[in-house]
Amino acid sequence: MSTPFVYVGTWTIKPGKLEEARKYFAEHVDLVETNEPRMIAFHFFFDEAGTKGSVVQVHPDAASMEFHMRLIAEHLSGAFDYIDKIVSEQYFGPMTDSLAETLAQWESPEVVTTKMPVHEAGFTRSTIR
Repeated sequence: MSTPFVYVGTWTIKPGKLEEARKYFAEHVDLVETNEPRMIAFHFFFDEAGTKGSVVQVHPDAASMEFHMRLIAEHLSGAFDYIDKIVSEQYFGPMTDSLAETLAQWESPEVVTTKMPVHEAGFTRSTIR
């Protein structure tokens, strides 16, 4: 079994853009669901105040994340119409060199970035009981 790759990104939402952000991210989910059959889970969350959001992605492996980054390359720039500032990015699981290069293009010294490449133990269920 391959090691899963998980990404969690958190950002602030531009003032007055929450409703537009909701619509944009719903469209983004449709794009991913339609075009990424290997994606295990893909979820957006907002805080209660509607000022901060997060995305949680669960991939079966780093290759799935690489495919995801290629797929969303054009669509991703539109997210910054609604995203004010990236707060943090967290990567869980081993990365290929090419994925590390791709993700490095989006990294910034102002953003707290955590990389946890060593998968020690765990499991993934394909259905919830």
